[in-house]
Parts: sequence; structure tokens; C-alpha cells
Amino acid sequence: MSDTRTPKPSAANDSTGDASTQSDSAESDSAAGAPPAVAGAAAEALARELAGNFRGHVRRALGIDLDGSITSLAFVDHYLRSSRDETRAPIVTLVAAEAGAYFGELVREHVGASWVGDAVDPRRLRLLMSPQFLYCSPIDQALEALLGPVAADDERLPEDSPLDTAFHARSKGGVEVDDQDDESWLAERLAELPPVSEQEYYTLTCRFETLQVVLELLAARHSGAGESPREYTLRDYVDALTSG
Repeated sequence: MSDTRTPKPSAANDSTGDASTQSDSAESDSAAGAPPAVAGAAAEALARELAGNFRGHVRRALGIDLDGSITSLAFVDHYLRSSRDETRAPIVTLVAAEAGAYFGELVREHVGASWVGDAVDPRRLRLLMSPQFLYCSPIDQALEALLGPVAADDERLPEDSPLDTAFHARSKGGVEVDDQDDESWLAERLAELPPVSEQEYYTLTCRFETLQVVLELLAARHSGAGESPREYTLRDYVDALTSG
């Protein structure tokens, strides 16, 4: 791909606490960010409802109909930036949930993925990629993009659990080359990429570009190890995340 940027803020922004997105993008499967092993129509229905609501908000605010295209993320990012001064935590949480669901639906359309979650709390929704073993929390990624660089004690941050903004790869049971798993290998590759500006870092456009890079890196690694392309299913994720 032509754009190999990865969401890595400048040194001046390292204090925000999410420069770890690089090294955490292949975080351990057993971490708190692991997706709940619940899937089905309910989680997908919640995501679609939230995404539909977000389209309506953007239409009323900007006069633009979001069409699910990759370029539509520019309007999403503009809308999130315009909401950055919102101080009411419930409103911030709702906007992030709706924007994250739209982002996740866009990823499902252009990359291939499945929603899992408890179908009640949007922050528990996870998106499982089909082309590679990789999952993420689009809602938390949207919340980070909305808030921008904030202090750790910002009252708009969730109180129940820290933001999970990483792309998580498999740390066990997958491809290993020279005794190195996907998790640690991917963290090293991402750390080698040049940083982006703080303004660009806090966008869903940058997150999508990073996702593309990560998928291409993993595909190249697996191909080099002699693996044929395949589609990962919920069963693959459940087996990997519950294995000892």
C-alpha cells in the first residue's frame, strides 16, 4: 500500500499514555481487551443501530450522508473533532459508541469482520477480523479519537476499565518464525514505522490505515512461513483465546 503510516504520536505526546498502541497492537490474548466469547445477531444489531444513529447525527450537523466509504472517515473525524469540547461524559460516551460502531461497520464492509459482545454495553463490542487473527474495540478507538490527548484523570474517560485502543494479534498458537509469535513480531515492525503528527494520530482515518498496514504485515509473514490465505472464524478466536 502507498501509505505505511502508523498511529504513533510524537515524543511530545507520549505522556498521553496511548503511545503504547504500537507495542500493544499485538497485545496478549489473555489481556483484559480479549473479546467476550459471545456472538450472534444481537451484537451485530446493536452495532448497526448505533451506526445508523450516528449517520443521522452527522446528517443533521453537517448536511452530509455518510456512505460507508473509506473517504467518509474524513467527515467522521471532523465531527469527532468538533465534539472534543463536550464536557458531559454521557454525551461523549454515546457519540463515541455511535462513531465507533460506524467505523466497525465500515471495517466489516471493506476488510471483513464479525462483531462479538454482550449486545448491551457498546464498549464490550469487539470486532474480529476475517483475513487475519486480529481484533479490536472500535468504540474505544473512536472515544480516543474524540477526546484527543487528555490527562489520565479526565472525567470523560471510562471509570470501569481503561481504554482498549489496540489492534490485538495472536500471541500463542499461531505462526512462529525463529520462536517469535505474531504479537511480538508485529510490535517490532510497527515500532520501525515513522511517527505521524498528533492531529493525524487522533483520527479514525489513521486507525483504518494502520489496520491495513497490520493486515498486510501479517499476510506477508504468514505467506513467508508457507501458510495459505484463509478466513478466520469465531471458532478460531474462541479456540485461541481459551487454550491454555
